[in-house]
Amino acid sequence: MKSWTVVLCACCTLVLVACAPKVRIYEKTVTTSLPAATTTELALAANRLGDPKDGRSGVKLISDGEQALVSRLLLAAAAERTIDAQYYLLHNDPTGHLFAASLLQAADRGVRVRLLLDDIDTSGYDAMTAALDHHENIEIRLFNPFWRDQGLVVAGLTDFKRINRRMHNKSMTADNVFTIVGGRNIGAEYFLAREEMNYADLDVLAVGPVVNEVSQSFDAYWNSEFAVPARVVVGEPEDFTLSEARNRLSELVEEAKQTRYGAALRKSARENFADGALSLDWVPAKLYVDPPSKAAGLENSGPILASQLLPYFESAESEVNIVSAYFVPRNNGVRWLNELENRGVDVKVVTNSLASNDVAPVYAHYAKKRRALLRSGVELYELRPDAYQVQRRGINWAQSRSGLHSKAFAVDDRYLFIGSFNWDPRSVNINTEMGILIDSPALTIQTLGALDEALSAYTYRVTLEEAGQLKWSTRDANGKVLEYSSEPTGSAWDHIVAGFLGILPIGSQL
Repeated sequence: MKSWTVVLCACCTLVLVACAPKVRIYEKTVTTSLPAATTTELALAANRLGDPKDGRSGVKLISDGEQALVSRLLLAAAAERTIDAQYYLLHNDPTGHLFAASLLQAADRGVRVRLLLDDIDTSGYDAMTAALDHHENIEIRLFNPFWRDQGLVVAGLTDFKRINRRMHNKSMTADNVFTIVGGRNIGAEYFLAREEMNYADLDVLAVGPVVNEVSQSFDAYWNSEFAVPARVVVGEPEDFTLSEARNRLSELVEEAKQTRYGAALRKSARENFADGALSLDWVPAKLYVDPPSKAAGLENSGPILASQLLPYFESAESEVNIVSAYFVPRNNGVRWLNELENRGVDVKVVTNSLASNDVAPVYAHYAKKRRALLRSGVELYELRPDAYQVQRRGINWAQSRSGLHSKAFAVDDRYLFIGSFNWDPRSVNINTEMGILIDSPALTIQTLGALDEALSAYTYRVTLEEAGQLKWSTRDANGKVLEYSSEPTGSAWDHIVAGFLGILPIGSQL
């Protein structure tokens, strides 16, 4: 080896050693959820909604984006004791401003607010985070943080194994009485608030025993070694005080209220949450969640979510319906679904098309398995990117492109799961996930009926011709069947990119 090569390798080694992860020493307080008081407004509301006190939980499925945001804002407004919120993303946009302002207003009333955010996308508003975290009733923690003195590139080179593991959980719990669990992050596209693209998504609003399970899970994450106090990561507020943060959020909220979307939120509140408008189904419900230690990648960290859910599929008798924004089955997944089909279980999968998918590598590696899945007997449906325009959903229906973000499945006509879990290697092996499984034939059949109605109008069914060619079919507004012998969405360039991404050995990270 030439001397200059040796010198170069030595220099690179010294740089990487110098940039290697440091041992971080800091203090944090262990806190836990408070028992639900029986006299709060939310507790009284749960009683009025018919709580039978027999172990069942009250649930309401929320598919409408405007209603989903309103439900969170109203919970924050009604909270009297505690708010615990856990999210993968909180965007610096009008919906994020409304959400953050609602937490601040609650804290100003004396409500204890604990906000746990994955650190994948928080650095852009460190000043606001630091200021809000300075409030005596607000504490913010960042899960598995990107240390600000290191930078993304260096972290990727020296600490990839750690930072690759993210907290994908999504929940918000008020007074340990009401909770919202589902697929939505806090951002405009999850609540029908963007003009260019919005996601179809699904949440569960719940009361009853399942809420305690969500709170216990939140405590486990909050007090885990991976949840770091925000001020340790972003520092103390310097040029942006809490008072300035309050004024800025107030200005942003007033701006949001003056928009058409603000008017749509007020309308949704009147229609869906006024006295007598809200009703719940009282059913057996259980939270399933990854242990926080999954973030360390330890095999002995406890049963992961995927293995906890496996028995429901092993006991399936007639059908399995899967709705997954990111569906990457890989070879093992194809074999597993084929085994279900071989023992008489009909499998139906709904996922994104090329143009409705916002992560091109995910689509590319799903597309590689379409023929194998279809040969196994799996039914495949892909969301049309114009679904919202066809449905005229929300104020942006005329121009909004659609994307699927829901993560749900149903087993037979009995079990319905809604949460953050995608059917991809990342949800199974890398990120932490959560969701609520509902045991209710009536609610499951109702949900499957709504899904079946939507499929013919808002998706392409993908089938396999005898010659091995794929065919896409859908219906237009008049009910006429439209068929395509080549992929009906995406540009020529999109297809070229997807073809290239499909050959990259990155499937295990998707």
